[in-house]
Amino acid sequence: MHTEVAVLKLSPSQAESLHHHAVQLARAGGPQCAGIRERAEAHAHVLRDMLDSEQRAVVDGYASNRITLLVVEGMLEVGDGVPEARPSLEALKMDLDCLVLASRSQLLLNLAGNRAFAYDLDYNEMVRLVGNFKGGGQHKIPEEPAPEDVEVSSHSGLALGAHTEPPHYCSFQATERHSPAPSTLILTARWNPLQEPTQVIPITPVLKALGEPVVDALTRKHYQFTRPNSYVPGDEDGRHVSIVDYNNHGDFAFRFSAYRFSACDGVPENSRRAIDALQAGITNAERLQVTLDSSKAILINNTKALHCRDIIKDNRRILVRLFGYNRFSTAIVQSTDPMLVKA
Repeated sequence: MHTEVAVLKLSPSQAESLHHHAVQLARAGGPQCAGIRERAEAHAHVLRDMLDSEQRAVVDGYASNRITLLVVEGMLEVGDGVPEARPSLEALKMDLDCLVLASRSQLLLNLAGNRAFAYDLDYNEMVRLVGNFKGGGQHKIPEEPAPEDVEVSSHSGLALGAHTEPPHYCSFQATERHSPAPSTLILTARWNPLQEPTQVIPITPVLKALGEPVVDALTRKHYQFTRPNSYVPGDEDGRHVSIVDYNNHGDFAFRFSAYRFSACDGVPENSRRAIDALQAGITNAERLQVTLDSSKAILINNTKALHCRDIIKDNRRILVRLFGYNRFSTAIVQSTDPMLVKA
């Protein structure tokens, strides 16, 4: 049975062990370094042995793709105080506390049956720092670009409409040319001074409300999407893709972005009506709001949920993000340690 939200609350001893292992991995270089993958998997086995039966049921439920949002609470806080001004992106990439948070997230991904990875078109970076580095937030940054030039990505302060993480090719499986989208994105906060929330929209209730004819139209390859402009140059937009994809087990993958998807030219009218109905359903859907800090993380099932945010109000708000694949996903793997895949 599918569950929209589950909580994994760690005991003090579990939180201490998780932090200890994360610090070890961070001091060895963090998720991006060779040799860390196997160490993270081994540490995750140690952590699993510390879980009680209810906690194991939660992480196994997520690993089986039966949970939309997994909230991890009770972890140790990382770092001390909020700086007067946000450090540069380059400095934060070298920051030990950011590496500890990233390493902790890699361990949590393993614990929940996922493998951390990076895409080649995302500059091979496993760790993404989410914040207002490129303008568009409520408060301006040095060398603020013109509004029309602000990048629509996690490195800007713009409000981001409801979306799943790209690439948006709708499947659990790799094709001849493309790996699928992440199964999971995990988020935690380095700093979140104003407690600005992350919003998550479970898609299963939306699809049920739309009804079978509309969902059937969304499974047709009648749609297209534009590529994120934060990717490496040269990648193409997606053409003739579906928004919903069912597998042989009756499970489905969902891919969508409120500001990147549209119907292709010449498709049947019911496909155009279906994407309009989906947009309306998402707009009116219940939004789960989670306020992140360094003691909390969320694993968002990227096959079953969209996420979004309002415009960033405090430029010191920095989230740490990793991607993961579950056991149902296959990819075009370019290297295994660290895991790098072709998008």
